[in-house]
Amino acid sequence: MKKKSENTALRVALYVRVSGKEQAIKGLSLEAQRESLEEYAREKGWVIAGVYIDAAKTARKRLGKRTNFLRMLEDVKRDRVDLILFTRLDRWFRSVADYYKVMEVLEAHGCGWMTTQEQYDTSTASGRLYINLRLSIAQNEADLDGERIDVVFDSKIKHGTVVSGSCPFWLRVNAEKRLEVIPEMAAILQDAFNYFEATVSQRATVKYIRETYGLNWCDATFRRMLKDPLAMGVYDRNGRKNDSFCEAVISPAQFERVQKLLGNNAKTSPSGRVYIFTSILVCEECRHNLAGRLTGGHYYYRCNQHFQRGRCPHKKEIREELVENWLFEHLGEELDKYRLEWEVQEEKKRQAAASVDRAAIRRKLARLKDLYVNELISIEDYKKDYDQYTAMLEEKAVTVPDQRPDFEAVERLLAQDFRAIYDGLERDEKRTLWRSVISEIRIDNAQHITGISFL
Repeated sequence: MKKKSENTALRVALYVRVSGKEQAIKGLSLEAQRESLEEYAREKGWVIAGVYIDAAKTARKRLGKRTNFLRMLEDVKRDRVDLILFTRLDRWFRSVADYYKVMEVLEAHGCGWMTTQEQYDTSTASGRLYINLRLSIAQNEADLDGERIDVVFDSKIKHGTVVSGSCPFWLRVNAEKRLEVIPEMAAILQDAFNYFEATVSQRATVKYIRETYGLNWCDATFRRMLKDPLAMGVYDRNGRKNDSFCEAVISPAQFERVQKLLGNNAKTSPSGRVYIFTSILVCEECRHNLAGRLTGGHYYYRCNQHFQRGRCPHKKEIREELVENWLFEHLGEELDKYRLEWEVQEEKKRQAAASVDRAAIRRKLARLKDLYVNELISIEDYKKDYDQYTAMLEEKAVTVPDQRPDFEAVERLLAQDFRAIYDGLERDEKRTLWRSVISEIRIDNAQHITGISFL
């Protein structure tokens, strides 16, 4: 501690901490601790440099979570404090490691500490050992409390009861301490999910909700709602999970589609420009992605295999607006064409697989007959295998189809006032929208769009 002259009053910082459950316990409340510390400082004739209170903060939390404790340390570093005063050691720390980290700061700035209800001596080895023992015991008690709390929380989540009173806006806590759906709010959430799927724009959806329902959502709040598994009735936090924690408002299929849309947004180019069709436009001649560039205030796309390497005959650039206009005019018919082609190819695959399966079974039957004729198997074995292979021939061949493109996502877009919604989006939102339904747009050297592939 700094040496003070007889005429200079000691500057003390009063530190008060309580966890939420301790506030009601006599002697540990904020008011009781503060009054006790202020009275002690007045009796000693010390100057109170500041009062630092961390309410509802458990000592098990990292120091970074205790805001006013950190503020007090900053004042120590500015040499505004000579002594830190608190009631008991466990009000300050329950971790030996944290204690020594802070002691380095205090010693560097000549600041000491003192408790009003306990006696400690840091000047002797025995005194320092005693402090270590007390902190170790306090840390062990805190760890045991944490383990007991974890067991309680695990049980609550498993049985569908809440661990706190906070919940999303479409849910409320009922008398049985369970979450129940608020029907009118759930309808708003469903509308928000549907609108986001149609526009792939958080900003546009928030604006729609504000204008339609008068709810003042912000982008961050809405994004949390879109990612909250409680929307489909699933609790999944802090390593605890219950797939049937509450009633679902959003189907798992729609929730997964929305998560895919949220992760679909591409990174901005190093220049900070947003190219709407980056990674979607493909050269028909060499099958490389077309690269975007900005010139004269307009966005163009070209094949760098030609312009930079001279390996492709595709030497014409296509303007972004031409691609957009073509999509608005032909997206519906391209969807129908692509869906028909996909279904035809799937049917061919099914027929081919069925033909191969039946041919293989017939070969097995022929070999089975040879084994019996040559007396290599008994009549019983022959009949058993013959019946099995015959039954397999009569069964309808089943094949696993390729993953079906999300045609419904495009249909949802087309069902809306698509162009009006699109024109109101930012460039990054337009890019995300196209990336959510289209995997590839092929363009040839004559600036013709030769085909589209859907996700």
